[in-house]
Amino acid sequence: MAEAAKMGTHYAREMVELFREIAADNKFPELSSKLTALADKLEIVCTKIWFKTQKGNEFMEKLSGEMGDFKGKVAACADAAAAQALAAPFITQLDDTANMVMEMKVRMT
Repeated sequence: MAEAAKMGTHYAREMVELFREIAADNKFPELSSKLTALADKLEIVCTKIWFKTQKGNEFMEKLSGEMGDFKGKVAACADAAAAQALAAPFITQLDDTANMVMEMKVRMT
């Protein structure tokens, strides 16, 4: 049986779990707090309709692919600056997306 295609909501939930795992396991407190805050925000918005649209699906699938083995990459960082530099683009994109989704107004026409 073929595997069902993931939706943006699935990717968002997986990222919430991943960010919480990384926050608990890594040795960089500032990164941990940023990832925990982002996970909390994503958890609130991951069920919103935007994540179920084609645009939301494509965005989350692309970002998930770009992240690759994010946990392994963070663990391989020698210092906090390297970990922050690695995570910053993903944190920024997801934070901006979560803010946009929270501010969206849905119109039924």
